[in-house]
Amino acid sequence: MQQVSNHSVELPIHLSAKTIARRLSVIVICLTLAGVLSGYFWLSKFPFPASKWFYDLFSLNGELNIPAWYSSFSLLFCSALLKAITAIKTKDRYFVYWKTLYLIFFYLSLDEAFSFHEILIIPSLRESLHLNPIFYETWVIPGVILVGVFAFKYLKFLLHLPYNTRYLFLIAAVVYVGGALGMEMVGGLLRVDFGRRSLIALTGIIVEEFLEMVGIVIFIYALLAYLSSLRESIQLKIYISQK
Repeated sequence: MQQVSNHSVELPIHLSAKTIARRLSVIVICLTLAGVLSGYFWLSKFPFPASKWFYDLFSLNGELNIPAWYSSFSLLFCSALLKAITAIKTKDRYFVYWKTLYLIFFYLSLDEAFSFHEILIIPSLRESLHLNPIFYETWVIPGVILVGVFAFKYLKFLLHLPYNTRYLFLIAAVVYVGGALGMEMVGGLLRVDFGRRSLIALTGIIVEEFLEMVGIVIFIYALLAYLSSLRESIQLKIYISQK
């Protein structure tokens, strides 16, 4: 009878913060250019049959397509890195903050894939309250409140971080929130003033999605750099059983 070895098998994976950030940056640029082209097809009302297919696949404002899945997986990667830091920081006074961050990014990953936040888009509320066009997408109202609460709660946490990490976290947050929330509000204004199918409204969408993706790349780099300062290596053990 063939004997099965119980010895563990090592599969080392080297993660370089700079290399990953560079490669992700290339992906972001390619997705943005593809999004620009898909936007052109949309504005020109799909000049040939394949243009509609291309638009559905690469639209930066679309759902369940390549840019959406990329954003979802990049946010999930952030969550995994935060989970690794949380595992190291079990006795740290800011352990709960790290754990909450990892859960927040796990939710953001799901939201990017399935657009849960669109439940909060209520046209009747916008019309009945005669909201300013910047609140065209009504989800931004609770979004602004949550960002304000988060910033207040995490101020001490941010200040305790090493200078380089704090600086990168802050830049990533400003870029990401500026795209996801700020440009969403600007986009509502552009949509009302210039129409949904207009070049300037499309430009707003492209800038919004580009800032979101860039913000996540910066955050991934910051997390990898910070993680490397805590541990040179992390062991991930997977146990396989016939039972």
